[in-house]
Amino acid sequence: MENPYLEARVQLGHLLFFDPILSGPQDVACSTCHLPSFAFTDGRQFPAGAGAEGLGPDRTEPGPPPLRPMPRNSPTVLNTGLFGRMDPQPSINGTMFWGGSAFGIEDQTLAPLAADNEMRGLSYERMHAQDSVIARVRAIPEYVERFAAAFPDIHEESGLDPERLIGPTTMRRALAAYVRELITPDAPVDRFLGGDDGALTPDEKTGLALFIGKANCVACHHGPLLSDFDMHVLGAPQEGIGRDSTPGDDLGWGEHGGTPYSFRTPPLRQVGLTGPYFHAGTHATLPDVLAFKDRGESAHPAVPSAALDPEAGPIGLTEVDLARIVDFLHALTDTTTTRSPLFQAPDAVPSGLQPPHLGGSE
Repeated sequence: MENPYLEARVQLGHLLFFDPILSGPQDVACSTCHLPSFAFTDGRQFPAGAGAEGLGPDRTEPGPPPLRPMPRNSPTVLNTGLFGRMDPQPSINGTMFWGGSAFGIEDQTLAPLAADNEMRGLSYERMHAQDSVIARVRAIPEYVERFAAAFPDIHEESGLDPERLIGPTTMRRALAAYVRELITPDAPVDRFLGGDDGALTPDEKTGLALFIGKANCVACHHGPLLSDFDMHVLGAPQEGIGRDSTPGDDLGWGEHGGTPYSFRTPPLRQVGLTGPYFHAGTHATLPDVLAFKDRGESAHPAVPSAALDPEAGPIGLTEVDLARIVDFLHALTDTTTTRSPLFQAPDAVPSGLQPPHLGGSE
């Protein structure tokens, strides 16, 4: 889908991303599960969508939950805009989700609108979700004007006709245009690789040496985003409700015909801010993750350790080694670019609803 950069389109996507008008009960936005203050994740093991209260780790589902819980940890949307832009390898255009079910930002931006446990709630039937949301947006004059500015070719042909300006394709393109600008290219490691030897501390340099050497993290975490975007069997434990097709379990890529229990290698930029980790959010901290990887043993009863990918270990790292790798992983955090207004919640959105945000650094 062609989607060239246009400032008005990015600004429109920014507003849509934070506007609860896109949800059935008008109580959640894209940003509810992708909060700036948690590096565009939500800090929870599993996201809580429509009908829940609060934000981040304190978000709760009062009373007996009327909707299915979400089965997987919420991934960050940061740097998804770099897929295909920084690396000539086809794999860099890789999958967007843990189980490899979407390719490219435009491919997945509207999917949450139809999921009852994400943004639809119980407000309307799944088949009517997208049309219902689009009708709401069309009824807001400011959005009509902003879509006209964001899509001047359509505006030139149809004027301010909401039916022509605002539809699934333009909604996808606007949201994707915004998400594509959420990149973090100015971490200490970037400055170090650019020639600033003082950008990394001695401990971080030791961690880098371990990352590409003894620990061999680089076997899967390489390239500009530190991911091969491939699917690997690591034997991470399963918690939560599992998938609809496998209640209580999650086959990952196996759900789509790939190797059962294989999951996408997560990119590592901003990784120090995006816990908890793994597809089921089972590991709260980076030391927890590294200790699991160092053992090289499956923690899933259906996955014998002999079935793990060769890169899964065991490794044989010392406690000091593990600490130094954690130091290096924190050096992948860009704290400069994220001060941009695009990384913050807008003060207001055209619907007049409250944009979900936690304040503070936002």
